[in-house]
Amino acid sequence: MTICEESVLCVDIGNTNVRFGLVSGTRVKDCQTLFTEDLIANPKEFIRLLPRELKATAFCSVVPAADKIVHDALRAITPNPFRLTHNNCGNLPIRYPTPELIGQDRLANSLAAKRLYGTPAIVIDVGTAATFDIVSSEGGYEGGVIVPGPQVFIDCLTERAALLPRVTLPETPLTEAIGRSTSEAMALGLVHGFPAMILGILEKVKFALGIIEDGESEVILTGGGAFRVGEIATKNDPDLTLKGIALAFQDQDST
Repeated sequence: MTICEESVLCVDIGNTNVRFGLVSGTRVKDCQTLFTEDLIANPKEFIRLLPRELKATAFCSVVPAADKIVHDALRAITPNPFRLTHNNCGNLPIRYPTPELIGQDRLANSLAAKRLYGTPAIVIDVGTAATFDIVSSEGGYEGGVIVPGPQVFIDCLTERAALLPRVTLPETPLTEAIGRSTSEAMALGLVHGFPAMILGILEKVKFALGIIEDGESEVILTGGGAFRVGEIATKNDPDLTLKGIALAFQDQDST
């Protein structure tokens, strides 16, 4: 398929971050990120950062409180902002029994995986939650798995255990196996345990798909926390969601 080269301003409203950038074909440029809670509290900053004089805007959201803010901001640029839903996600077949309940970002990821990388594909998006989305060659979107993301694991420990401190996730690799302080023990539990959990789920999903050998499927990693499990993927595409939004827009725009 020939992908339209005209830039589309795409916005992905996630639970923690709002990420937006210009998508032209398979290229994404001028990406910016805001905390979702900051967008809701101060929409003017988001509006100030948006480019102008565009012919197309599109978005997806999993945060209802931010929907109207973003829609109205995009409508000030283009008359009819496109919102990705299960009804307009390109040529992605959906075998899931309740498609209206699938996160719009997950549909965007699955469409982009199918079109850009081929099937069968497993998309792992690591953010507030870590989601697995399975796209088969026969049925399209099949479903997935959802687990807490890295920071949520740490936050849950802090909230449920009175004596555990609040810990910031380390940005550099930890090589120790044994923590010498409570904070270090918590960080090590996540640094070593989270990738092991992701790998264990991935093995189960591959088995369910009948994938025996490496290379029989694409494992595509995306999301703000993807660097923590990067070694398990065949592809790492931080812009996958934005590309999926643009692909869905281009499909409906060409019909």
